[in-house]
Amino acid sequence: MKSIKPFFKPILIEMNKPHVLLRTDIQNEGIVRMKYNYGFGKTEDEATDEEKEEENHINLAALADNLYKSATQFRSTRDTRHQKRNLGLNIPKHIDYVKINFLGQFAVKDYFNSWYRHFGLEIVEVTNFGSTILFAVVSDKEQEFQNFLSSIDTLVENAKDGGDRAYSHLIHYIDTFELLSSDDIIKTDVEVDSILILKVPELLLNSPSKEVILKRLFQYLEEQGIKYTYDDSTNILEIYVAPLLDLEEVIDNFDIVLQVTSSRGTLVRPDSFNLAKKEYGFNLINIPDFPIVGIIDSGISFNTPLKPAVIVDENLNITDTPVNEDNLDGGQGHGTAVAALASLGSEVVTREYLGDFTPYCKLLPIKITDQYSSYLSIIKIVSVLKEAKSRYPEIKIFTLTVSFKEHKKFNENYSNYAYSLDRFAYENDCLIFISTGNNFAAAEQYNRYHLPHFNDESTNLCVPAESLNNMTVGACAESFRNGEFSGISNGREYPTMFSRKGHYNDALLTKGEKKNKLLFKPDMVMAGGDYCLDRFKWVTVEGNASMILLSADPAESFYQNVGTSFAAPLAANVAARIQKLYPAISASSIKALMLNHCTDKFVNSPDWYKASLIGHGHLIKDEVLFSSDNKISLIIEDRLDNDEFKIIPIKLPEYLVNEDLKKRNGVLQITATLCFQFLPVKDNQLGYCPVHIAFGFFKNHTHDFILQKEEDIRSKLKSSLPVWSQNARFKTKPIPYSNVQKQSFPVNVNELIDENGIFKLGIHCLVHPQLRPGEDQPYLKGNRFSIAITIEETLKKENLTGKLYDELIAINQIEILGNLDQEADLDA
Repeated sequence: MKSIKPFFKPILIEMNKPHVLLRTDIQNEGIVRMKYNYGFGKTEDEATDEEKEEENHINLAALADNLYKSATQFRSTRDTRHQKRNLGLNIPKHIDYVKINFLGQFAVKDYFNSWYRHFGLEIVEVTNFGSTILFAVVSDKEQEFQNFLSSIDTLVENAKDGGDRAYSHLIHYIDTFELLSSDDIIKTDVEVDSILILKVPELLLNSPSKEVILKRLFQYLEEQGIKYTYDDSTNILEIYVAPLLDLEEVIDNFDIVLQVTSSRGTLVRPDSFNLAKKEYGFNLINIPDFPIVGIIDSGISFNTPLKPAVIVDENLNITDTPVNEDNLDGGQGHGTAVAALASLGSEVVTREYLGDFTPYCKLLPIKITDQYSSYLSIIKIVSVLKEAKSRYPEIKIFTLTVSFKEHKKFNENYSNYAYSLDRFAYENDCLIFISTGNNFAAAEQYNRYHLPHFNDESTNLCVPAESLNNMTVGACAESFRNGEFSGISNGREYPTMFSRKGHYNDALLTKGEKKNKLLFKPDMVMAGGDYCLDRFKWVTVEGNASMILLSADPAESFYQNVGTSFAAPLAANVAARIQKLYPAISASSIKALMLNHCTDKFVNSPDWYKASLIGHGHLIKDEVLFSSDNKISLIIEDRLDNDEFKIIPIKLPEYLVNEDLKKRNGVLQITATLCFQFLPVKDNQLGYCPVHIAFGFFKNHTHDFILQKEEDIRSKLKSSLPVWSQNARFKTKPIPYSNVQKQSFPVNVNELIDENGIFKLGIHCLVHPQLRPGEDQPYLKGNRFSIAITIEETLKKENLTGKLYDELIAINQIEILGNLDQEADLDA
C-alpha cells in the first residue's frame, strides 16, 4: 500500500537557549594599525591649508569691532572684580577666568601650548561642543596675559588707520570674550540647611596656585564654622549652608570655583489615587541566591511582603532614619514601590500583586533621602555606592530615581553628578538605571497628549540622567494593566507627557561645531503608566492607564500613580535577570544586549526627534533573555589599544544557501549594538567620552582591502549602511563621541554566496585627538568594549528551519553562557 505523505509541515516548538560568547581571542584575523584612508577625509596637511584659507577670508574690520567691544567690557568687569577683593583675607594667589567664544570649533590639543606660551591662558573647560573655551590666567602670568589684550588693541588700531603693526594672529578666530564673573558662577539661591555644589577646575599647569587657594579657603570655612566636603578625585566641593556663610565673599575672593549649583533633589509626582484594597495579598517564596540590586532611594519598608528579600545594612545610609523605613509622602514611600518593581518585574502589576512570587533579585536599600524634597550630597552618594560595592562585590545593577530638581539647559555640559556616576560605573563594572526625571507640569498645561510640547527646554532631562556609562530610562505609556489601553498617549509604546527628553539640540550649534546623531538620551523607555481623562475631560492618574504600586503604608497597601521612577526599576529587573542567567558578562554587555532588543518601530515620529524622546525604543523583554532555535545572540567582549583595527570573521551556516527557504532576499536579520564604558574627561564636553570605538560589517576581505578607499574596493557589506557605526574622520575638529552604536540590516542569499558564507566584523579604536596634553594617557591601552549581535531567521513561521542556533555554534568559536534551569525554575 502506498504511503500517504502529510500535506502539512510539522510545527516546530522553539526552545529557550542560552546566549553565547564569541571567542574573539581565538576567532580573529589579527590586529593591524588603523589607517585613516578609508572614509576618513582629509589629511592633517590639508586641514592646515583649509585653516589658512579660512584666515584669508576673515573680515578684520568686523573682527576688530567685536574684539574692541569685548575688551572694553572685559577690562571694566575685571577692574570691578579686583576692587571687590578683600585683601584682609590674605589669599596668596588669584586667578581670572576668561571665557572665549570662538568663530568655530577650537582645536584644544593643537593650540593648548601656544595659547599658554603667548598669553598665559590655560584651558580649563570646553563647552558648546568645542566652540567655547574657558581659560585660566593666574596672577603669576599677568605679563603674558597683557600680550593678549595688547594684540587686540593693535588689531583695533590697524583697523582704524590701515597700519601693519605686528600682533598675534591667534586672536583671529575669536568671536567674543568675557570675564567669568561672580554672577556667572553663582547659579542658585542660597537656602538655609541646603548643600551647595562648587565646581573646582583641574589646572594641569598651575596646580600649585590652585592648591594654595584651596588650602586658604578650607581655613576660611573652618574659621567661620562652616562644614564642607571636598573630593579631590572629582574636584567637587560641597558646602553645607550655615548662617555665617557669605557666598558672595567666597566667590569674589577665592578664585578656584567655576560654578555654584544647588543639590536640591526631587521626587515630585502627581497626587496618587488610593485603591480600596487594604491588604497586601501577596508573598515572596523561594528566595534563592539571586543578584543584588541596589535601590538608591528613600529606603525600603519592612512593613510589606518585600521584607524577606531586603538586605539591611545601615552602612549604606546617609540619612537619619533607618534603611528599612520609607517615610516619604506621608508614609506612602517611594523606594518601596521602586524596589517591588525591581524585584518582581512587570508580572506583579499584571497579576495585581496577588499570590506567591519568587523575586528575581535581592534588594539592597541605599538610602539617600528621607524627605519629600531634600538636598543631595554627590560626594556622600558616590561614597556610599563605593561602600556597597566593597561590601557586596557581586553587585552590578542599581536604580536611581531621585534626580536634581532643575532640568538641563539645551546643550549644557555634563554635570558633576553625571561625571561622578560615570566614573563609578567605569571603575566598578556597574550599571545604574537612572530615570529621566518627571515633568508633570506638561499635563497641567495641555490637559491632553501633545508631542510638540517636547520642543520646549523645560522638558529636558534632569541631572544626572545625561550620564553616558549608565542607562537612562524614560517612560512610555504602558502600565501592564489588563484590558484595552485607555491612556491619553497615542499608544502604549509612545513617550508619556511627563517623561523627559534628551537635552542636545543640534539646531542651536551654528558655528560649524561637529554633531553626532548617535549621541542622544534617553537610552530606552519602559512602562511608567499614563494619564486617563476623567468624566470632566481632565487628566488624572485614576484609571486603568496608571500603574498599581506598592505602598510602604500597610493601611494603604497599594496606590495608583505614574512616573519615570517606575520605568527605571522595570529595566533594572530585566538587567538582574540577565545577570542571573549570564553572571560572567560585563555591565557593558548587559547594556548592549538590552539595547539590541529595543525597538522604536511602533512610534511614528521623525527619527532625529524620536531618538531624543524614546532613545532606542522600548525593550522586547521576551527576547532579550534567551536565544532560540531560529535566533541567536552572540556577545563579544574584547579590548583594543589606540589606533588598532581588528577583524572578526562571522561564519554563517551553509543550509541558508543550499536549502529552499521559500525566499532569497531577507532570509536573515542581523542587529548589532556596541557599548563600552570609559573614564570620562571632566570639564570637556567635546572630549568627555575620550575614546572612539566603532564597528562595521564588511565583505569577506582582508585588512589591506578594507583599509583602502571604499570607492576603489567596495568592501562595505551593505550599501545602505555607513562604513563605520561612528565616524572619526575629523582630527582637528572631531565630533563628540558616543559609547553606544547600533546597526541592523537584512541578509540576502546572494550575499552569502558572494562572500562564501563569511562576513567580516571590523572594529577599530581611536583616542580623542583634541584632549589637553597628557590627558590621553589612560586610554592608549586596553580599551574594553562589548558588542551584542543578534542573528535571526526572517522566514514565514511555517518555513523556519529550527537549525540556525545549532549550526552557527558548530562553525564558530563559541562558549555557551549561563544556566537556563534557574530561570526556568523561577518562571515555574
